[in-house]
Amino acid sequence: MSKFLLRDGSKISVNTLADPADVWSYTTLDGVTVHALLSAKAESRLLQKVPSSLLTVPQRMQLLGQKLSAFVGQ
Repeated sequence: MSKFLLRDGSKISVNTLADPADVWSYTTLDGVTVHALLSAKAESRLLQKVPSSLLTVPQRMQLLGQKLSAFVGQ
């Protein structure tokens, strides 16, 4: 299970990988590796892979807003 730091400062643990070019990885003092997402696009791609039941309400709203923006932009 990988731990990701989202751009709003929240962390999620999910069983997926992100593109190494889109993250900056660091190890905490506890020895946990955290992958910080570097762009809104990388965060959106990750959140789309996560079941919505694992996301917080703000994360769900962010993902919905991104989907609506993509739909309106078509």
